[in-house]
Amino acid sequence: MDTAVDERFTDLAQAVIDIAREIQLSAARSAPVVPLTQTQGQIMRYVHKNPGCTPSDIADGAGLQRTNVSTALRELRGRGYITSSRDEVDGRAIRVEATALSEETIHGLTAAWARLLAGAWTAEPVAGDDGALEIATTALTRVRDRLAAGRGERADRADRAGNAYLGGPPRSVGAAAHSVVGISGKG
Repeated sequence: MDTAVDERFTDLAQAVIDIAREIQLSAARSAPVVPLTQTQGQIMRYVHKNPGCTPSDIADGAGLQRTNVSTALRELRGRGYITSSRDEVDGRAIRVEATALSEETIHGLTAAWARLLAGAWTAEPVAGDDGALEIATTALTRVRDRLAAGRGERADRADRAGNAYLGGPPRSVGAAAHSVVGISGKG
């Protein structure tokens, strides 16, 4: 097993996690939104970007356990952030939609994130490159998408390894994603 680690990626991972944490802390103080758990926030963002999705779509797309999604959906529905209805074609399926309150909340939160990042970015322009923001956004989006695409493959490998070597299932990928990812997700 190769244990060599490119320190640049260690630095990048730490920077991404630190930036996410700073965004969470600052947005919690400045954005006019109702506090949500990380799971609820991930679900709201997923539903916002994928209207009419199913609870299974949400769990798979956001990397969450289905039971956690069900609980969070009940709470979000009770708070007026989402609606659920039976699929018109397949009456067994449930479709989830964001409400106007959810859209308003997400807009307020993402606007607060954008203002925070814009202020930090423009306080000291990055290397004088006008295209640096687009380059950084494109690169980080690709990394996020590749990590999300590999989530299922990693879960399958972990499940096979956990069942073969540990005598039982490993800790779920959804729980690990919830504790580490925070506000990130497919977006």
